[in-house]
Parts: sequence; structure tokens; C-alpha cells
Amino acid sequence: MTTACLASALPAATAREWALVLEAVGVPYRLERSPAGAALWVDPMDHARAADELGRYLRENRGRPAPPLSWPVYRHAGWGVAAYAVILVLVMAAALYRVGDRNWVNRGVLETGILHATEWWRVFTALTLHANLPHLLGNIAFGVIFAYPASQFVGVGIAWLAIVLGAGSANALDMLLHPPGQEVLGASTAVFVALGLASAFSWRRRTTGSLTWRQRLAPLVAGVALLAFTGTGGEHTDVLAHLLGFGVGVGSGFALAHLPLPAPARAVPQWIAGALALGILAAAWLAALQ
Repeated sequence: MTTACLASALPAATAREWALVLEAVGVPYRLERSPAGAALWVDPMDHARAADELGRYLRENRGRPAPPLSWPVYRHAGWGVAAYAVILVLVMAAALYRVGDRNWVNRGVLETGILHATEWWRVFTALTLHANLPHLLGNIAFGVIFAYPASQFVGVGIAWLAIVLGAGSANALDMLLHPPGQEVLGASTAVFVALGLASAFSWRRRTTGSLTWRQRLAPLVAGVALLAFTGTGGEHTDVLAHLLGFGVGVGSGFALAHLPLPAPARAVPQWIAGALALGILAAAWLAALQ
């Protein structure tokens, strides 16, 4: 049976108490124990009802301290951001030394105002190109900061597939909406997709009834603040691409928060999603360098 995580990293006593609440109201559940704590899993169709019943129970017992509802933390987020950094460095080196006797920048850069259906690869290849070393290092640093929690929330493979697809979509929109004649390159669009994804996912998964609406909105407000602080400065900053990336990321995080994600112990779906993300970038560069 497909299940969705209702709460994780719970003390054993709290998990047993909450399980009794679910049993009392007739919600089927599965209780799993691990060194990190216990986790409660329910059918996706029962998730909203279970969260509501537990929220009601916590409000009625407000005097008793109880941990908030949570979600699983997926491991191996560090491998994802390490691969991200390596790919960006390798592509910059290939472009600098014109590997294969090809002009990587000309073949991969995105020119705004023009949509070439036959050159679809540019919305992805432009993500891996950078103007100079500070540009590269800045996108690596912020990519690590924002993509690491996104990978912990939904799993490293699913997170990076959503980031690659979301950044490609944002670049396509930027190409259509931006004034023509400007060349766009850099991973910053993907960076802000990751920020939007993590912010929206946190916002939608804070389902406990004991939180106020201000507390529930806190992750999304923090994401908007970070976007304003890191994504709107600089003479050559493509603010529109950053805004589009963040918006697409918010939509992705909202959607993923309502989907039954695979349990952290299931590595195969994450490997498949990660391979698809790498495959998209590889196919884009193969098409660009033909």
C-alpha cells in the first residue's frame, strides 16, 4: 500500500500516544522505529484527516508539551550538492579549454527574446555556463545552501530532477518575456528554484493544528526574504530569471508536499530521478555540441 509520512523523529512514548489517537478515530497507520526516532505513516487519502485529528488532540491537551508534526529527513543530500559543484566546474573547464574544439559558450548560452524550438537544449545548457570564476563560485555556494535542505525534504534524486526541470522551464519563460538581445547564463535560476522548493515544501508540510497561521507561513516568508536579499542585486543580475525560478520552485514544492513521496529507505526512486536529471543535462550538451 502506498503511504505518506505523517510524523517522524518522534520519541517512542509520543509515537505510541499518537498511534492510539489514530486507532481511536479509526485511521489505519503504520508505526516504524529507527535510531533517529519513530515515524507514523498513513494512507495518502487519510493524511489530511489524520493531521486534523492529531491537531485537535494536541489543542485539547495544550498544557502537555508535544513535538510538532514533522516529515522524514532524507539522507545523502551532500552527494547531490557535491555532484552539482563538480558538474559546474567541469563545464567551465571544458568551455575555457574548448574541449572537442567546440565553442561551448556560443553553443550553450541562452539568448533572450528568441525561442528556437530546434535549440531546446539552451534552456538547460545555459544553467551550467558561467561568465567568470566569481560567478561560478557564487552559484556553487548559494546552490549548496539552498539545494541541501530541498534534498533533505524530498530526497536527493527527486529534488535535483525538480530543480533541473524547474530551472529549464524558468529559463524558457525568461527567454520569452525578457527584452531581446541579452545573453543569459549561470546556475542562479536553478539556485532560486531550490530556494522556492524548500520554502514551499516546508510551508505546506507544517500541518500541525498547534501552529498559528504566522508560524505556518514563516518558511515561505523566509524564502521571499532570501530571494530579495540574494537575488535582486548586482549590475548584471537577471532579476526576472530569479523571480521566475523562485516562482517555479514554489509551485514544485507545493506539488511535492501533496504527493506520496517514497520512504527514505527506498533508494531506487531517488536513483532513477537523479539519473533522469543527469540525463537531461547530458542530452542537452550532446545536442548542443553536434
